Amino acid sequence: MGDLKVCNYNNYKSLTQYIVKQNDSLYMIAKLFNVSVDDLKSVNHLVSNTIYPNQILFIPNTNNSCNKNTYVTNSGDSLKDIINKFGLNLDDLNEYNDLDKLKLEGNQLLLVEKRHSDKIYECSYGDKIEDILSKYNLSPLEFLKLNENNILKNGNKIIISQ
Repeated sequence: MGDLKVCNYNNYKSLTQYIVKQNDSLYMIAKLFNVSVDDLKSVNHLVSNTIYPNQILFIPNTNNSCNKNTYVTNSGDSLKDIINKFGLNLDDLNEYNDLDKLKLEGNQLLLVEKRHSDKIYECSYGDKIEDILSKYNLSPLEFLKLNENNILKNGNKIIISQ
């Protein structure tokens, strides 16, 4: 897998997906969504005005700010590689990207953002599961669902809520 290319677009409130249709141009799409061609090119990592039918473009909304992370795929990337690299799950990737229509290739733009921020607790020596469950008002089943791959051990991080 090649080098990661992660970009942070702090000046965009949200990024909407648009699937390019036959005979579309960046100018027409920019006009449709009331954004500039330069913004479209920037957020989609385009170096020219060339676009293709069925290509997915992200449309920025420059009115407010947000913290969306994007990743430009490399040839040979797999969904598993991307999920592992960014600490995501398939639902996180699918929330922001249409994975059913996506054929993973090089130079594709993906939004790599967790849907929910997990609240983390770092275990200390002497921690007992009963104390953690009580302190964070968790049932044993909730705790197990959140931490199916985590071990309660000194220094380990466990998820206490999503």
